[in-house]
Amino acid sequence: MDYILEILRKIKTEPSEKFESENIEFKNYTSEQALHNAKDLTEEISAIANAKGGFIIIGVIDSSDINNKKWSDQLHGFSHVDLDTTKERLLGKLEPKIDLKLFEFEFEGKFYLIIQIPNVTHTLVSTTSGKTCIRIGKSSMPARPEQIKELVKALQSFDWSEEDITNDFISILDVNSLIEAKKDFSQRRNIPIDELTNDRFLESIGATKNGILNKGGLLLFGKATEIKQILGIYEYRFSWKTPSGELKINDVWNDNIWNTISRSKTHFEKCNSKTTFEYEGNHYDLYTLDYQAFHEAYLNSIVHRDYSEEGMTSVNFIGNKLVITNPGTFYGGVNSTNITFHEPRHRNKSLARILMNFQLVDRAGMGILRMGLNSLKYGREFPLFDEKLKNIEVSMAAEYFKLGVFLLTQKYLQDCGLVELYIMNSLHKIGFVSVNSLEKKLSNLVENPWLEIYRCLENEKFKVYFEFKANNDGVYICPNQIISSLFDISRPFKDSINSEKHIKLFIYLKEHKQGSNGDLMNLLGFASPASTYQFLAKLKYVGNKGKSQSSKWFLK
Repeated sequence: MDYILEILRKIKTEPSEKFESENIEFKNYTSEQALHNAKDLTEEISAIANAKGGFIIIGVIDSSDINNKKWSDQLHGFSHVDLDTTKERLLGKLEPKIDLKLFEFEFEGKFYLIIQIPNVTHTLVSTTSGKTCIRIGKSSMPARPEQIKELVKALQSFDWSEEDITNDFISILDVNSLIEAKKDFSQRRNIPIDELTNDRFLESIGATKNGILNKGGLLLFGKATEIKQILGIYEYRFSWKTPSGELKINDVWNDNIWNTISRSKTHFEKCNSKTTFEYEGNHYDLYTLDYQAFHEAYLNSIVHRDYSEEGMTSVNFIGNKLVITNPGTFYGGVNSTNITFHEPRHRNKSLARILMNFQLVDRAGMGILRMGLNSLKYGREFPLFDEKLKNIEVSMAAEYFKLGVFLLTQKYLQDCGLVELYIMNSLHKIGFVSVNSLEKKLSNLVENPWLEIYRCLENEKFKVYFEFKANNDGVYICPNQIISSLFDISRPFKDSINSEKHIKLFIYLKEHKQGSNGDLMNLLGFASPASTYQFLAKLKYVGNKGKSQSSKWFLK
């Protein structure tokens, strides 16, 4: 446990309180029995489990009890204990039982008891005496009622939208919304509309369960006045301001989700202008914004917003950027760096199921990916996701586009994935991009950037237009000559005469992590170990360990 070792090393020379945090706590007890009798220990476990999990290190004296800043005296150590018995005693004071891990850690001749506490996301962890504790900074304390409410809302098992409202619901639903939605649903499923009653329709999509309307159903089809009275105030806004500052649209309203989607779509179509141009005898329509990308982003904001809080979901189209904002924070382990490949997590599970059953949102969790694909194919940036002041903000580029990327994806490479499109966008007007820099840029979009890059460059259709090239500085991806004019490349990349050797070496070291001088001599076709070493020693993208011809080579 390098993490524990590093902490103990530091508190030899610095006060322990400096290293206490939301997930690290230090404790000291005189004996095993004192530990078993300590009420504060289970409260600390409750607090850390309800936060993000962490460690309690037992055997460290509080720095306030140390005289003359002799910080090494903090490292008191702790007696050997029966780990199984201690674990059972601790779990007997917690509700529910959680996956605690206890182990001893030796440091400079003294032993410390380490309690590893998991991050519990499906329930709150309390003491059997009835205390539910929270961790604020480096302090643990019993949670107040309003704090418990916030903790419950953060649980992955909590679903605000599933709560039942009433079985007498027809009067609180908007009739026009219900009729339009039922007609649309019947056409999608090829069901005669006269065979589908309102009750059957609502039950089939999950807006009701056993004839009882839930909050998700009311949000989707309810009258605006009833939603406000029963659930709260949920405002929507759509604004459009031109680059010159003219305010074209500024609409704020309260309504159900069905009407809101239609109203926002109408506004979107007004500000989404079309340009048609000709290329090689074909005509292409290019829009200021891609409707599919907007639709996915807007539905995403509706599904994932925090409805337990009142607030506004807004669309702001200003100049060359469209920003969608909704109340709430990232949820279920999703964050701005993993949102494209993390499994989808729904805060409002019932509402999500309703929209999935209605086919307004995708069951496969492809919404974020489609937003990206339908932005990149125009040569626009991948949408940016951010959390600001308990709001999620999605920014999408508009108006600006890369014509070469758009034409290539429309005419020649129509079935492109995320990485293919990202490569194209990185090369437009530039002519080359290093594999290393591309990997870094893709690290927030895919789990294994190199494997995805290699897959693209091995694809027969993609290889027609893009290829690996290399020199002593590294390995690069470049557009082939046939699309140089389309991509407006004025200064093509100059590869070395040994480009193929560089590429072969790079791919080998990516797969095997390292290679001996002899291995690489055979791989690259050199006549002797000496000539192999001379070649490798000039390369800026590899390093070596060992001496001369016995070196092991690796990618920097």
